[in-house]
Amino acid sequence: MAPLEYALTPIVIISIACSVLLTPVVRKLAVRKNVIDQPKGGRKIHVQPTALWGGLATGITILVVLALLLPYAQGTELRAGQVIGFMIGIAILIAGGLLDDAYDLPPRLQILAPILASIAIVVSGSGIVQVTNPFGPGAFSLVWTQWNIGQILTISFPADLITILWLLVVTYAMKFLDGLDGLVAGMTAIGGALIAALAGSQAYFQPLVAVMALAIAGAHLGFLPYNRQGSMFLGEAGSTIAGFSLGVLAVISGAKLATAAAALGVPLVDIGLVVIGRLVRGVSPFRGDATHLHFRLLQAGMSQRNAVRALWGIALVFGLLALTLQTQGKIFLLFGLVFLTLTISFIAYLRANRKV
Repeated sequence: MAPLEYALTPIVIISIACSVLLTPVVRKLAVRKNVIDQPKGGRKIHVQPTALWGGLATGITILVVLALLLPYAQGTELRAGQVIGFMIGIAILIAGGLLDDAYDLPPRLQILAPILASIAIVVSGSGIVQVTNPFGPGAFSLVWTQWNIGQILTISFPADLITILWLLVVTYAMKFLDGLDGLVAGMTAIGGALIAALAGSQAYFQPLVAVMALAIAGAHLGFLPYNRQGSMFLGEAGSTIAGFSLGVLAVISGAKLATAAAALGVPLVDIGLVVIGRLVRGVSPFRGDATHLHFRLLQAGMSQRNAVRALWGIALVFGLLALTLQTQGKIFLLFGLVFLTLTISFIAYLRANRKV
């Protein structure tokens, strides 16, 4: 088996090429099965019928890459079981997403796949077991108590619960963000590249995680040219796989949650604002509406392309800043990102109302 550094370039190329080649094939399959997102107005701002099931292309690509990387998971950085758990989680999201795109499942059934996928990660041995102390040296343990079930499964509390909640929040943050052409695919590519840069740095040096992150970024870069109305959307599987993959990368790379949160700050803050707003209005937090930041930007008069570029730019800038900061600095950075997102949302809201 060749050293991992020699496998880096071929694996990244494979991820991009596999996504590029698979996407048109999957698109033809979706059209044949009539899994098409029809323009209906409201939140569906596209004007051309567009194939769904894009997540089948990105998901299969990620599974192929993880299978290629499995021999390198020898316990020094990651165990094979953790990689297999990641693959199982992706497979669950593919299955659940394809069903939802085809049959438009209600929210109570949609959430089953992300929950099962998150449980697969915990069962495979990955988890957030500690968080860095932002006020001094050391870290706070999140393993307060453990239960052993047979010889295989160990349940850690509250670490496993926090891990599942983290994965669900990141998964749904990206799912809710998926409203403009290329937005989520580009955000995932940026997030994957940032995590790869951190994992590949001398301070951490986790080459397997870095390659995995670059490959996931490559899978979404390969899909990006097709990700437009009239061609193909990520669909339920694709949007959930995007957020889930970045969430898992943050966990298996040593719970680098602050860096991942900075790269994903916009969707994380946006989901918080939207959910709070829906609860205040007395509607289900899972019920879609046009109160997301990207819709606010469109209502304020910004074009789709410029809105996507702006959100990509914010993610890239804050992610790069997070790479240069220690834990305490990252916390202040996240507060700054919350303030920026609130400000942009408020200004967009005022401009949209002024146009009415």
